[in-house]
Amino acid sequence: MPKARVNQTTIHYEVEGEGEPLVFIHGLGASLSMYHPQVEYFKHKNKVITMDLRGNGESGELTAKVSDVLAKQCEDLKTLLDQLEVNSATFVGVSYGGVICQLFTKLYPDTVKKLVIVDSFCTTKPTNLKMLGMMIGAYMVVAYYLPTKFLINSIRSTYAKWPLALEEMEKVVTNMRKKEVVKQRLAINKIDYTDFITELHMPSLVLVGNQTKIGIEMSRQIAERLPNCKFEIIENSFDPSNLCQPDTFNRLLNNFMKEDSNRASV
Repeated sequence: MPKARVNQTTIHYEVEGEGEPLVFIHGLGASLSMYHPQVEYFKHKNKVITMDLRGNGESGELTAKVSDVLAKQCEDLKTLLDQLEVNSATFVGVSYGGVICQLFTKLYPDTVKKLVIVDSFCTTKPTNLKMLGMMIGAYMVVAYYLPTKFLINSIRSTYAKWPLALEEMEKVVTNMRKKEVVKQRLAINKIDYTDFITELHMPSLVLVGNQTKIGIEMSRQIAERLPNCKFEIIENSFDPSNLCQPDTFNRLLNNFMKEDSNRASV
């Protein structure tokens, strides 16, 4: 599998197919393997690019300060795309990957033709007491240091009805680099993108599974702020929706890819 020397580290990546570039960014502690169903579907019509963010999968160590983590990972992505001679693409990010895609679009707007944010959020600043209560668990980084067996049992309970997602999430829990995952979790605990995403005018799509109220509320926050955005709730789905409902996800993304890039703002 290819590895590139990028910004004094090694980035593991894959490129499949030819055509309009389509870039997928994985979730926290995951790797490019979480997009296998999408690679298989889109590689026949697109140049599909996946990568392991620094600190994840088979890529290099994440040594940046917490305050620099997200920007450094965005810089790695831009440098890799420059090496691959990809000038613009549609970017898809699930969960943590959606956060990366939002910041990447702010930093490198000319590189983003279309933007797809899935099961994600634009701020970790609770807007009310109810949301604060629902988000407390997400802030507790100590959870990542629980015994792997305990985490796997929790994953099996959560994803019992989604076998494809269960298989991948078990791999995430087993293989995640805990210290670097905690650093990334701390980094996203400090974000608030609610202002700058209002200036991202490219066609956008926000998708979210219907299984958590907090997930829908946080995704709706993004969709309401992006000026040229469609919002879809995927039935019987949870984070990551691309694995819980891959056929529905692929259909919605494919339809969005086919739409006119100059579609009027809604």
